[in-house]
Amino acid sequence: GGGGNYGDNVFVVLKDGGTLATAAAAAAARQQDEESDTNINEEDDPLTNILCYGDTVTLRSDVMRRVLGVQKEKIQINNGNGEEVTTSYRLDVGCFRRQGRYPQADQWTILRSGATAPIVRLGQSIISSSRPTGEKRIPVYSGDPIVLRNDWSGGILSVGGEFEPEGVSADVTDGTAAVPGWALGIITSSYQMNDGTASTEDDKPLIEFLHEHNQCKPRKTETFQFVAANAPLSPDWVYSTVEGVDRVFLSGSYLSEQGRHTLPLEMEQDLFPESRSASRLGGISHQQLVELPVDMQERVLLDEIVGAMMGLEGQFLRFHSMEVGETEEGEEYVEPSGFGFASFSYIGGNLDSSIQNILSRMLPLCSNYVHVNQYVSSCLGMYECGIVTRSLCEAINKMLREYLELVANLNYLLREAGTDGKNISMSMVYVNSQSSIRTMAVLYQVVSTARGKKGGELLNALQNLMSMHYTGDAKGSEVLSFLLMECAAPYARMMQSWLQRGKVHDPYSEFMIEVTDKRFRESQVTFQQRMEWTDWCRVQDEHVLDSLYDQMSSTRNAMFGDESRATSNMSARDKAYTTGKYRRAIHFCDEGPVSSFDQRAKADQTKEEEVNTLLNPLQLSRCIDHSYHDASDTLLHLLMGKYDILSSLRFMKKYFLLDQGDFFVNFLDGVEKELHKELPNVLQGRVQNWLTTSMARSLESNPQSSHSTQLASSLRCCFLDRNVRDTLHDMGKGRKSSRSKKNSRTKVLAGFEAIAFEFKNVPFPASLVLSPVQLRSYQLLFRQIFFAKYVERQLVNMWSDHQLLKQMTSLRAACSPTFSLRRRMLHFIQNFVYYMKFEVIEPHWRELERKLNASKEYCLNRSIYGDSKEATFPRTVDDLLNEHNQFLTRLFTQCLLSNYDLIERASKIMTTCLLFCTQIKFFMESTKVHETLENTRIERSMMRFGKKKKNIDREAEFRAMREENIQRCSDRILQEYRTENYQHMIKKFDQVFTSHLAEFMKNLNSDFGQRSNSHLTNLFTQLDYNGFVSSSLYSSD
Repeated sequence: GGGGNYGDNVFVVLKDGGTLATAAAAAAARQQDEESDTNINEEDDPLTNILCYGDTVTLRSDVMRRVLGVQKEKIQINNGNGEEVTTSYRLDVGCFRRQGRYPQADQWTILRSGATAPIVRLGQSIISSSRPTGEKRIPVYSGDPIVLRNDWSGGILSVGGEFEPEGVSADVTDGTAAVPGWALGIITSSYQMNDGTASTEDDKPLIEFLHEHNQCKPRKTETFQFVAANAPLSPDWVYSTVEGVDRVFLSGSYLSEQGRHTLPLEMEQDLFPESRSASRLGGISHQQLVELPVDMQERVLLDEIVGAMMGLEGQFLRFHSMEVGETEEGEEYVEPSGFGFASFSYIGGNLDSSIQNILSRMLPLCSNYVHVNQYVSSCLGMYECGIVTRSLCEAINKMLREYLELVANLNYLLREAGTDGKNISMSMVYVNSQSSIRTMAVLYQVVSTARGKKGGELLNALQNLMSMHYTGDAKGSEVLSFLLMECAAPYARMMQSWLQRGKVHDPYSEFMIEVTDKRFRESQVTFQQRMEWTDWCRVQDEHVLDSLYDQMSSTRNAMFGDESRATSNMSARDKAYTTGKYRRAIHFCDEGPVSSFDQRAKADQTKEEEVNTLLNPLQLSRCIDHSYHDASDTLLHLLMGKYDILSSLRFMKKYFLLDQGDFFVNFLDGVEKELHKELPNVLQGRVQNWLTTSMARSLESNPQSSHSTQLASSLRCCFLDRNVRDTLHDMGKGRKSSRSKKNSRTKVLAGFEAIAFEFKNVPFPASLVLSPVQLRSYQLLFRQIFFAKYVERQLVNMWSDHQLLKQMTSLRAACSPTFSLRRRMLHFIQNFVYYMKFEVIEPHWRELERKLNASKEYCLNRSIYGDSKEATFPRTVDDLLNEHNQFLTRLFTQCLLSNYDLIERASKIMTTCLLFCTQIKFFMESTKVHETLENTRIERSMMRFGKKKKNIDREAEFRAMREENIQRCSDRILQEYRTENYQHMIKKFDQVFTSHLAEFMKNLNSDFGQRSNSHLTNLFTQLDYNGFVSSSLYSSD
């Protein structure tokens, strides 16, 4: 529809079920010769990733994020009384959700349109047929007339009636009326193309029409074009492939027209009434050239060669199309298109040898001019060719104007010949054209190389052409240097803008950086979107300059004084990409996009110097290095100083790595009952409330910086449907059978297994360090540590309950197996938690904290450190991110999360401990030990602190009664201990725990652990410091 925003009319073309596809530019080279009959395999087809006729595509609206498709709508026709009479269906076209009832309803096949296009078949009978394998693929160029046929209904897309936009008044408000829109329809039969009548344009009989109802010739209302959305719309005559546009002389393609020598019959009769068979060029009569004297031959051919130098055909010098054929020996040959002599019969014989020799040397000049002019004419009007390509065409056009000035002077001398004794010969024209012959040959080589390329790819092609073919050629190097200086200027401006401000103005996708998320523009960046700052752009490898792929990065870094550990192996390409991201991050920090270095560089560099810097690999590398270090130093100073990233990392250690016990104890005291429930029954609001309360108490005792307070306000409690083991399996770190995986998916988790922490959003620039990948690692570490400490808490509670049984001396022998198993479990879990907290997390955190403090001092007092090569702290942002990533990697590995076998066995051990705690808790509740001892304590308190005086006899009576109650309770417990079910339960738990512990210890003590992971040996020693576990395991074996 008309009006609205520009983005409302934009569609994204998706090919092969989701791959982005674009129509090739009209000025691009056709990779396959349309005159060739050779079939190409699909695997070797260079047009696989280019939109071609016969391809199936999906058209997705860039605003609604829905796809253009067809749906069936039910229509009920009622009579006047309101009773239903008939029910019918109609097909509606619109933007719908994908994967509806009919999957192919949103898929469209691209077909040819125009006067020479074949008949389009309609209906569902054609859906099953597809393009034969090996058929030559023809690209769809921007502006080509096409037809879109739906793969589900078999109908073609058509423009229907006009309608007024909804919600827009038709009154003139600001001087312009509301722009109407056009409805879209689907045509499944040629019957619909005649407004439902049973007659055609040729008044065919009804029976003949019905036989051909599934065939149609598309009209203008069924013809569409693919035009790049980021390019201004050009008139139809610019697209040389649009049929019916008679402006071939404006596009420079008139010499390629097959019918350029003929006229329509009516026009020919009006212009040449004497002879209806007269040709446009030959006139009424024709005299053969060889019949004229030699001087007259030279005079005629001089006139025609000067015209051919401007791309004009004559009677005896014709432009021949490309020919493909075979010699008598059977070898294939290709005769390129260009100027040549007319046929032997037309000339009448052989020309003078000297004239023919000179003309043979000058005709390539004419042919090269035609090809160069045709390329320039087509590209200058095509915006999607890109700024770099159009700058190249403008530079070539300057040289063509100089060339045409030479031709105009020759034409003037030719017209003035014979007057005042002036004369001109073929040799003079040849001598005056010597420089132009060489220049035009170079331009033709440039055009042949540049055809189908744009942006950085074009610059690389021209630089390679200059180095490989024109080294030592003064004229060729001069021409190519001039062209490179002109066409590299737009790319140099984009490079400087990226290095100085982190912005890219690249509407035609020519620069090495592509903005993948259009929302990341300066006026559209929101607080939550800043978290994904690394995903807003990507590198387009095809447009990266070859000089940026540096293979000697370490040598150059040493030359330029770059001793950063993170940048020691970075190529100039990666540095340039990273520099722009840092500039963008500095801009998001509201610190201004341009630094002092870039301001000086921008003031000192002119356009010519920018281009020279871009084309000189050494200067470009130095410029990128200086920009990279300046941006990195500025951003590092912001991170370590103003935004205090170290306080944010301390926050992560405190709450995600459970650094302080007060928060954990306060939190579990409030939510322990909720976490015992199954996940569907957990009240998440209550858990979130206790999390906020526990954090508030913790922050009161340990005040944090303002940046940590922002993280605290954004921290949320969530519950995941996968435990740690299954999450690691989904991440590809496990080797688990599909059957066990399926069973784990159906299991309902408890709250303590599913709990996790996450952020609603991470404030910028903390999101640079705490990216989604790092947050996922922190989350997994939190779940592992939380689960282990939760199991430890349950075992400690069980130990507290067992202290009540110690005063019952008669139970010591019966309680020994239970106490022994509980002691072994507690020994394992306490040492496991101690290992993760104090042997893994704490040492690595101290090392990271030391380096970050040194980096902070370096940012504040750089004169103290200078350029010392022995410094091991981060000196760039990449070093900072690298240190943090290594810190998380070490924690992830040494906390066993990278070893699925170990984490699986550790999880089984902790799950066994939890089940054992639950069973013992049920046992203690059934024996009513707590109730008996609590009643005794209350009676003792009442007697001790009562108002009456102490009575010795009453106290003795109380003691006797207490001993009797304890004895009764002890007998009841002893009776339970001696039951077969209880003994079997303890024995079973002991066997399961011992089995899991044996597998865990064997894996720790395996050869793999000793060779590759020394920390596993440390954990083994921690769990078996006196050899008791090993001896018990070996004795059990």
